[in-house]
Amino acid sequence: MNDSSPTPEPGDVDEAPQRRRVWAGPWRSVVLPLLVVVAIVGVIWYIESRGLPFVEDGSSAGNGDHGPLALPPERNPTGSDPSPQQGRAAPDFLLETLDGGALRLSDLQGKAVLVNFWATWCAPCRSELPYLVAAYERYRQEGLEIVAVNLQEDGDTISDYAEEFGMEFPVAIDRSGDVADKYRVVGIPTSFFIDRSGVVRSIYTGPLVGQQSRQAIEESDLTQRIEEILR
Repeated sequence: MNDSSPTPEPGDVDEAPQRRRVWAGPWRSVVLPLLVVVAIVGVIWYIESRGLPFVEDGSSAGNGDHGPLALPPERNPTGSDPSPQQGRAAPDFLLETLDGGALRLSDLQGKAVLVNFWATWCAPCRSELPYLVAAYERYRQEGLEIVAVNLQEDGDTISDYAEEFGMEFPVAIDRSGDVADKYRVVGIPTSFFIDRSGVVRSIYTGPLVGQQSRQAIEESDLTQRIEEILR
């Protein structure tokens, strides 16, 4: 049987497969890596343009250099990564303070530290605050420091509140909420009791004292937790 199909002329040969073979090599070895580099440079430019510099642990901190920071190895006595867990080194952070200064948590090593996450609109926070003020007055000479980390409120609101309650301990402002996220805070008030070496000894979510409910611990329990980290 005769094949009636016409014999293709040289000019009729499909050259597309050949073109694909020719470009496959340059695309994979040159163009694709170049696009990846351009994308990385674009991300870095975006972060820098928003003022979010990289910090030591490779993460970015909001509000300039404020936010979570890598804990220096020489300030970590546990040998494990910092974590907001009992028995682990407390995650480090740098935050603006109400008086216009800055506070870095790891600089407080040598003191017993109670880190309390709170806000002025939080009723349980308000109920426990007089007890924190009283505990600070009682134990500050023994080395207790309370760091009241306010969540994302403006300075005027916080100042009026601090003056009303006589808060003489440092008030730090977590404007971005990144520190609260680092500490896995899911409700306020939440308190972390950190010993003199920077290790978390206990954690309490809910009002420490001041509410007649099962969620509030006794004043004696607050005293016990403070005295534990003062040792």
